[in-house]
Amino acid sequence: MNSQLVSIIIPVFNRELLIAETLDSILQQSYSNWECIIVDDGSTDATEKIILKYCKKDSRFKYYNRPTDRLKGANACRNYGFELSQGDYIQWFDSDDLMHKDKLKKEVDLLKHSSANFVVCEGVEYEGNTQNVIQYWNNICSENPLIDHIMGKVNFHTNGPLFRREFLNSKKLFNVTLQRKQEWEFYSRLLSFSTNYICLNEVLYYFRSHENSINGNNEISTLYSRIKATNLIFENVKNRLDKNSLAILREHFLHKSIFHFKLAKESKKINLIYFSVKSTFMLFNFDFFVKAIKKIIYKPKILNNIFSKNENR
Repeated sequence: MNSQLVSIIIPVFNRELLIAETLDSILQQSYSNWECIIVDDGSTDATEKIILKYCKKDSRFKYYNRPTDRLKGANACRNYGFELSQGDYIQWFDSDDLMHKDKLKKEVDLLKHSSANFVVCEGVEYEGNTQNVIQYWNNICSENPLIDHIMGKVNFHTNGPLFRREFLNSKKLFNVTLQRKQEWEFYSRLLSFSTNYICLNEVLYYFRSHENSINGNNEISTLYSRIKATNLIFENVKNRLDKNSLAILREHFLHKSIFHFKLAKESKKINLIYFSVKSTFMLFNFDFFVKAIKKIIYKPKILNNIFSKNENR
């Protein structure tokens, strides 16, 4: 028996067609000392029935419902799962994805023999079957991980990191008001506290691409979350960065703000347009804003690049 307990925390909502495959991948883990805490966000299909069969078959699976006084959404379920967990290590995971059989073993082994606060592995996004890879989530290492994560040069998927519980205990966890970009905001915030992590350059999870994502697909709420996450990240790090890093980040966020304003304008939602403009002025002091706008005006190619690309961060 492995001595240190790993808590796997999974939010779930209407996953009757996929949850069994996810739980099977957890059952196949070569590291046996785990608990899997599944928090249901109010499923109306056969999800509960399927999960309870796994709980009956293996007591390491534990099924809970999100308390009614918690805001609906995966983030509230993730946070509630952490409160219920007992593990020395914490692994958040998604209810439609697959875990490599050696993921927990390899990551625990690395943490046991280091002082790192967490370890991050690579993953792949696939469609249909794991051999049909759409993209690799392999940008996990950097000499300046905080800035690079904020700017999208480093990407931590929800499934990637395994954390020491003691590192998370004093931290605010997932922001329950964000429907999208919650990982970006959360992991950027954690990196602002510590960049002491290990890069494990192996594919150890498989992210399923399909239509019914647990996150909402509403474009308006997605844009709102993008803008809000940008503001939250900037407020968290603005007093932690040196002058040069802050200038780089401000220019990056200005480009994002212009992109957000264009999308808000296209939505024809007055409140969203107002929010995008207000958030832009929150991010910058007046002098920097004027200088940056002039720079963009005199370099119109910047705008063309911004508007012609899909925004990943």
